[in-house]
Amino acid sequence: MLPLIKSLIVVFALALTVSAEAQTAPVTLDRLVSMERQKALGLDKLSPEQRAGVVRLLLEAYQQGLQEAKKPAAANPPRPSSSPQSAARTLSVIETQIDGDFEGWEGETIVKLMNGQIWQQTEYNYTYHYAFMPKVLIYRSGGSWKMKVDGVDKAVGVEQLK
Repeated sequence: MLPLIKSLIVVFALALTVSAEAQTAPVTLDRLVSMERQKALGLDKLSPEQRAGVVRLLLEAYQQGLQEAKKPAAANPPRPSSSPQSAARTLSVIETQIDGDFEGWEGETIVKLMNGQIWQQTEYNYTYHYAFMPKVLIYRSGGSWKMKVDGVDKAVGVEQLK
């Protein structure tokens, strides 16, 4: 799941950088994502209709972003980022590493990250997995946050302590 989320973020970022010249030619998944990356993510197994659907989804998200950016400043107030907590609340995805050893989820596991943030497990899950400084992806899921640790199959609910 982690690589798929990362790749969709990368694809979306690439869609944002499509130049005016490139927009005259049809936008395809092959133009946005290398074949190596597509194979790694399983995107090469999609049908032509599914591939076109992924491209349409990305372009629609891009258009929505453009519309939001064009709104008057009052409708798009600057987001506060004076503290790690408020900065995390304004981001939709946080990508970093655990600072040190990770031994899995034990019910109320506290995780210190390389970016200085500290998060605590809020969702019931007991999983043993040892890793030294694994990569993590923290993302919004409904009204809460989930943390996906490299090498662990399931993302677990977390809350930010610091």
